[in-house]
Amino acid sequence: MRRVYYILNLIIFVFVAQFLGCKKDPPSYPVGSNAYVNSWILDSLRRYYLWNESLPKKINMDQEPQKFFRSLLHENDRFSYMVNPSDPSSFPKSNRSQFGFDYSTLSSADGKLVFAVIKYVYNDSPASRNGLKRGDYISKINGQQLTASNAVVLQNELLTGDKGQLTLAALENNSLKDIQTVDLSRGMLLEQPILREIFRLNAKTIGYLYINDFSRGIVQSAMLDFTVFKNEHIDALLVDLRYNPGGQVAEAAGIAGLISGLPFHTAFITYTGNKNGGRKTESIGQSASSDGTLQYNQILETSLKLKEVYLLTSATTASAAEILVNNLKPYVNVITIGEKTRGKDEASFAIKDMQPTKTISWEMHPIIYKLSNAFGAGDYATGIVPQYHVNELEALPLKVLPSLDDPLIQHAIALIGGSKSMDKRGASKQSSVSLLRILTDSKQEQTNHEILQINN
Repeated sequence: MRRVYYILNLIIFVFVAQFLGCKKDPPSYPVGSNAYVNSWILDSLRRYYLWNESLPKKINMDQEPQKFFRSLLHENDRFSYMVNPSDPSSFPKSNRSQFGFDYSTLSSADGKLVFAVIKYVYNDSPASRNGLKRGDYISKINGQQLTASNAVVLQNELLTGDKGQLTLAALENNSLKDIQTVDLSRGMLLEQPILREIFRLNAKTIGYLYINDFSRGIVQSAMLDFTVFKNEHIDALLVDLRYNPGGQVAEAAGIAGLISGLPFHTAFITYTGNKNGGRKTESIGQSASSDGTLQYNQILETSLKLKEVYLLTSATTASAAEILVNNLKPYVNVITIGEKTRGKDEASFAIKDMQPTKTISWEMHPIIYKLSNAFGAGDYATGIVPQYHVNELEALPLKVLPSLDDPLIQHAIALIGGSKSMDKRGASKQSSVSLLRILTDSKQEQTNHEILQINN
């Protein structure tokens, strides 16, 4: 049975009792006033916020709460956010959360040709139900031709609207030819399945997994895939995280366990907070078992116990997906291919009014912890740089995943030794456009607010 889920609600389970030992008196402002809510915001940040010592001294308590919250954030804080569950307009928006797809806007080097490329489409989403697919070209948004000057404006129109219109086009000989117009309406998204493939090339058996996110239950689903890989005695494993914005650390730890077979008590992740939060290290078994879906011994029974794994990344790879990349490194030879990751080496938990009779409807998700692996390595706020840089947009048209013609998969297989016919890059440029520049990419809007979250 498929479960409806909200991508913004990304949870990891961590013991946070050190934060919960006492309660503050309620603010002494009129209930319902901005000052009443803002006093609660300020008090909470002073206790939990990673950068609590940088909070300003002089504050206007009468501001609108969301504006007030943003005014308190540290200059290095890209990911803290606050929403009102009863007000949908307070939630951050993205093409993925609205319509179930993502695209990048590209330009030829001379700027004469501008178009968008759809990178992925969610199953059973408004985008897929309207026939959109990976690799489609977009020439117009809401009836307006894409140009270098309006690409950002048109993207924002799509992000902030409940409806949108796309004109699809064919790209032939450096020119666009409109094909059809697609109308989109905002809709809910369903949990996305894992994609599994086995490539048999040059006497090599290579397992491939595309994991869309680390939502609750992904490891339980992946156990079937790992059982297949185990029975097929694969020689290498390729895990595609290029569009994975993260999710629960329990699921990332579980996948790490399925790959590596590390013993239960092996150190896996360290959380470092402010002086109130302190520092805590958690084992892989604790992390993987923390959401209650599986016991770690079940994971070990299915584990491949690999010493090497190939991970595909992009600038959308973030949060728990980056934990898989960073926290496997002390124990497994992690070979990364693709582009630099998003750079979310931080975690949060939700803060809300827990009184029987609520007087505050807002919910905060401030950054609480910095993250590191068993070697103490973290600080990847600027992203994790891959060992082999491959940009899929340099090999248009994009291929449906999984495909041996996809440049990231191609490069990995070349490194594994599954093919002798590929060049050192592992990809052949197929685009009729000699050089492309990225003008817009919705990865930032759709991942900034999807931080690792601790359920307290």
